[in-house]
Amino acid sequence: MRKTRRAVVSAAVFVLAAGTASAPAAFGHPDPGSDGPVSSNDDYHHDDQHGSDGGHLPASSKNVSLIGKVDNLTSVDGGISDVAAFKKHAYLGAFHPECTGRNPGGQGGGVHVVDVRDPENPVKVAWIPAHPNSYVGEGVHVFHMATPAFTGDVLVHNNETCDGNLYAPSGVSIWDVTDPRNPKSLTLNFGDASPAVPRQDYHTTHSVQGWATGDKAYVALQDNQELKDVDIIDISDPRNPTFLSERGLEDWPGAYGSYANGETVNHHDMQVQKIDGHWYMAVSYWDAGQVLLNVDDPANPVFVTDSDFSSPDPEMPGFQIAEGNSHQSYWSSDGKYLLSSDEDFSSSRTLFQITSGASAGAFSAGSFSWTPPLPAEGMAGTTVYGGSGCEEDANSNGISDRAEVPSAASTGADIVVFTRGTCFFSKKTESGQLAGYDGVIVAQSHGGTRNGLLPDAFICGSQGHAYTPTIPAICIGHRASHLLFNDEANYFGADIAAGGDMPAIGAPGELVSAKNTYDGWGYIHQHDGMTLKEQDTFAVQEALDPAYATGFGNLTVHEVKTDPRAGKYLAYASWYDAGLRVLKFGPRGITEAGHFIGGGGNDFWGVYPLMQGKSGPGSTARPLLLMSDRDSGLWIFRYTGRE
Repeated sequence: MRKTRRAVVSAAVFVLAAGTASAPAAFGHPDPGSDGPVSSNDDYHHDDQHGSDGGHLPASSKNVSLIGKVDNLTSVDGGISDVAAFKKHAYLGAFHPECTGRNPGGQGGGVHVVDVRDPENPVKVAWIPAHPNSYVGEGVHVFHMATPAFTGDVLVHNNETCDGNLYAPSGVSIWDVTDPRNPKSLTLNFGDASPAVPRQDYHTTHSVQGWATGDKAYVALQDNQELKDVDIIDISDPRNPTFLSERGLEDWPGAYGSYANGETVNHHDMQVQKIDGHWYMAVSYWDAGQVLLNVDDPANPVFVTDSDFSSPDPEMPGFQIAEGNSHQSYWSSDGKYLLSSDEDFSSSRTLFQITSGASAGAFSAGSFSWTPPLPAEGMAGTTVYGGSGCEEDANSNGISDRAEVPSAASTGADIVVFTRGTCFFSKKTESGQLAGYDGVIVAQSHGGTRNGLLPDAFICGSQGHAYTPTIPAICIGHRASHLLFNDEANYFGADIAAGGDMPAIGAPGELVSAKNTYDGWGYIHQHDGMTLKEQDTFAVQEALDPAYATGFGNLTVHEVKTDPRAGKYLAYASWYDAGLRVLKFGPRGITEAGHFIGGGGNDFWGVYPLMQGKSGPGSTARPLLLMSDRDSGLWIFRYTGRE
């Protein structure tokens, strides 16, 4: 998942970073900031990446052997999502291209069960269907629990909605997979029901993880539909789960600030592990980095610390602001290290700078996907404030705000700046075009900053009405919009209406420049397991080379898992079109130890190291490496290099 799937799409697509300070609308519904449509959560997650981008790196391998595969689990591009494994069986999610409403030939969302006891000849043995209007993404997890109400192996999986106009119960589903060939439903859907969402019983979730401790068992859910997006439920009685707690960034002042480009802060995934007698949850919080919670009492999770993105960006030091996109993380078996993946689907971003005045410098920004792209040399020049740019009378003076936009001929400015709100983004850009400007900037609203929590968050939403765009447009954060006019930043009250704090319409601003610039693909961080201090980063070579910006598929990391054996600091990463990567990590940082890219390319989403024999101290057995290929199914490997 990435802030931009293409170079010209906004970083802050998530309604969480873009909407009002209250709970956001469900993904795929109109943006609550009244600016028109915002890209749906479906588009924001892995939408046909391999099929759309095409191309791949040449086939190659080092220290990795392909053992077996089941490459017919899907017949559509992107039909497979995550993979988990337990007791010699693999579980793979069926993603949204399998939705029958979207694809008449689809098989529907759900979970494939594959027997890997003979890894050279794995075989699918069961199919677990999700609701007909639901699909399964990151959230596939299997574990054993033993409570007074239930003893056995349970599968928990997430539920997201195929068609938001139709009913889907959502939440998490719980299955008894003690006999993997005969799964039995325990609770088909459960989760957070408040605030109520149309056509849903529970909020949708992109990822879930369960854990058992003593006679209790729990599941953590990522919540797509409100700011308190870390939910925990008690499944000790899996037929009658209970909702325990919900938290979000506003609950953790210690995690405020030090955000990455675009300040899209939301829970994406989580990892739970017992370390030194205590239960901890690492929450991958996108542009806020990793957030560490103590969950000894899951009803009352406690903030411990968080990670900060380095400045400048450690893999692309030409950018002062780190790219971010903290997607998923995993501890080493002893908890000494935490590895986290930054998923960056675009190899470029919009480099926006104020180039004159006291506040000169770089600020977070994005470009609209539906206006002409920024010219190769960039968009640059003088600025002027234009108000809302809407046909409505947002400032309540009896005149259409569009009629109040001063013409470029009268101001001599090159670029007009509008404030977000009231009307579609496209209405604003059309107003700038009609007034004769060379470009448009749309600044974030007060509400979009969540009362100043996210001063540099921005959103470039979808086109809301039909017109022919002829000039480029970008979006910036609210803080930058004040500094552009040499004003003290404010994040409260009205933006545009009478009494708003923005400058007078027609006020001149500083010089600016904006250019789409190569910034590489996503990479991996190594952190101290408890302090979360960053110790090293690693990217595949091609992911930092502009020659591979297009034509070779997605070269971003997706997931990383660590070797379950004690004392083995090996990690296994799914790198989409860059294949499987085996990494060594530890006191000397991260180095690559092996890789695999198949003939015709791979599109690896999930990775899971599965022990087949003894896995405790002194074990020499190496795990099988189970990989989910989005376009085919399950691939099974073994690392053969030095440990």
